[in-house]
Amino acid sequence: MTKASAVRQLALIILACFLIIPCMARALEDNCSLVLLSQYEDGKLYRIDNLLVLQLSGSYREMGRQEGYLLKDQIHDYYNDSVINYFIRENNMSYERLALDSLERFNHYPKRFRDIISGISETSGLSLVNVTILSRVPYIAPGCSAVYAWKDYSRDGLTIAGRNLDFYSPMEDFINYTIVCVYNPTDGSHSVASVCRLTQLEIHTGMNDQGIFLEANDGSSSGGSIFFPNRITYLGSFLFDYSTLDQLDAAIHSSNIDWATLLNVADDREARSYEWATFDLKRAMPIRDGFLASTNHFVNPEWGIAHLQGDPYNTTLRRDNLLDMGERYRGKFDARVMMSVLDTDTKNGGPSGDFTRLKVVAVPGEKELWVKIPKYQNWTEVDLMDLFRSEQ
Repeated sequence: MTKASAVRQLALIILACFLIIPCMARALEDNCSLVLLSQYEDGKLYRIDNLLVLQLSGSYREMGRQEGYLLKDQIHDYYNDSVINYFIRENNMSYERLALDSLERFNHYPKRFRDIISGISETSGLSLVNVTILSRVPYIAPGCSAVYAWKDYSRDGLTIAGRNLDFYSPMEDFINYTIVCVYNPTDGSHSVASVCRLTQLEIHTGMNDQGIFLEANDGSSSGGSIFFPNRITYLGSFLFDYSTLDQLDAAIHSSNIDWATLLNVADDREARSYEWATFDLKRAMPIRDGFLASTNHFVNPEWGIAHLQGDPYNTTLRRDNLLDMGERYRGKFDARVMMSVLDTDTKNGGPSGDFTRLKVVAVPGEKELWVKIPKYQNWTEVDLMDLFRSEQ
């Protein structure tokens, strides 16, 4: 090769680097950036890879109308897959029974949430009864795990939160209908982001614009399986209405729960765990200052509950594993480490398994979520600062 040809080849390589590397960088950026798909009134539908992100703004009825219009096709698909095929055809559930139970619940909702459901029905083409049934498709299940690190356990002393949502049933077939739904109400309430299924009102994984993160786990293995249909403890109301953990604490102590629940909440400075039976409420204090693990059984000794026989859904194993991992990563917890913890299965000392259908990491101080839907969507960052209304 002559000197001249060598120089030309080197020049071509350098030029290629200038052309290709920026394109690769843009591709990676696009893979984690919001892509606008459609818009209706003041609502917008985005996509980050396979994850749909819904940004709603206005009155509660207007936000419902936006959701119904922007997700019309997905809502009909979800209804057919879950209500028609799974509940009625495969499990012989009566449509009349589903409608009666769902409407009874709907009639007990606060007006703001009835308005959301009514708005969805107006623009989706699905009847009010059918939207109400769909909104009640179960989303809380035994097997969930929550883990929080702050103070000496996190890298910067601020709170990092993680949660796994587990299902031990074919309900996994509907996990691809999971979205991030961001409500920006114009009535003075807080903006709220919920990781949920289409049309789902109950918020079991969410954060508001004040950086309050909330997640709920089933607590029936300790608190019993009594259900009170005339009690409406809509956990999402806490995020819409309250700005601090102390306000949230007062609201929790002023309410009765309809089903035994472990409610775990956090801001950027600490996390708190509430073991909430239908007949009593107790705070579960962290056994380590700066680290909290909560699964599906009550641990406050004041309950006087004996050790669970058979360890249903591995709730004790999962919590013990999380406590061990807390010590292993003490002082190192950030979003990436928390993702690694949630990705570790029970056989290797973690909380996860084939039963895990949804994983979420939250950084309250940054108003940031990371969402993973196993077998469907890898870890995806959702920056809520860009989605909450700008004046907040």
